[in-house]
Amino acid sequence: MANVDEINRLTALGLNVITAMDVAEGKLDEAFEVARAQEKRKVDIWCKGRKNIPVALTAIWDCDPANFYLAFDGDDPSDHASTDFILIDADVTDVGGRLTYAASRDKGPWHQRYKSKSCGIAYRWLHGRGVTPPLLGEYQGQVHIVGGMHRFHLAKHYGTTRMPFLVRRAELAAVMALIPSATDTANS
Repeated sequence: MANVDEINRLTALGLNVITAMDVAEGKLDEAFEVARAQEKRKVDIWCKGRKNIPVALTAIWDCDPANFYLAFDGDDPSDHASTDFILIDADVTDVGGRLTYAASRDKGPWHQRYKSKSCGIAYRWLHGRGVTPPLLGEYQGQVHIVGGMHRFHLAKHYGTTRMPFLVRRAELAAVMALIPSATDTANS
């Protein structure tokens, strides 16, 4: 267990207590987590009361395998081996037309229900920083977005036509069979 002084030092840098404990125990990288916390504060300021949403955005993707765990909100790097994932590319309309109901949207990404997540993604894209591609899986013969639903729908909203997706290696064949336009980037 981490000592109290170290936890206090880390929370003073902006980390929440759980993240501070994980950093103190060596599960998470301090510099990376402090930078994320600082960015979140900037996003909150940028987004608060925002009525004028960006007119145009270009999706930027972080395809570094070391960051694939970020496709899951709140998971740690040790929770998922980067080798468990395959990167594919697919047409956005092709994926969108095969989504499970739970992964689809009836409102735009700037609707009040989705705005806070859209702000974080938009802020990164506006500042030239990428986000991890969405993670796709197969569920009852349809495509399901396991992680990164807001990223997918925001990219689609801003006219992205083709984009990268993560797929668990064990589900690759099933997902590829559902998305005719999909290509495995490692084997193309």
